[in-house]
Amino acid sequence: MIAKFETRCILCVRKAIQEKFCEYHYEALQSLRDHYQVWKNSYGEITWYDYLTRLQEIKYTGKWVKDVIEIELKNVKNE
Repeated sequence: MIAKFETRCILCVRKAIQEKFCEYHYEALQSLRDHYQVWKNSYGEITWYDYLTRLQEIKYTGKWVKDVIEIELKNVKNE
């Protein structure tokens, strides 16, 4: 019997579907990306880092979004 290797989400144990995220974390990432333009239109020029930092501080930001923000902030710092 051959074991099938499935890629797991980098934030949880669910099966990864795209960009190393499960469907829920990927949806959170897409939501962050989609709403970034809305924030840019409202606040003028705002960096991706500032956008993520502000969202992280809002208590109503959901857990899956905050999980993705953590990873994205690490990626921004490493660039």
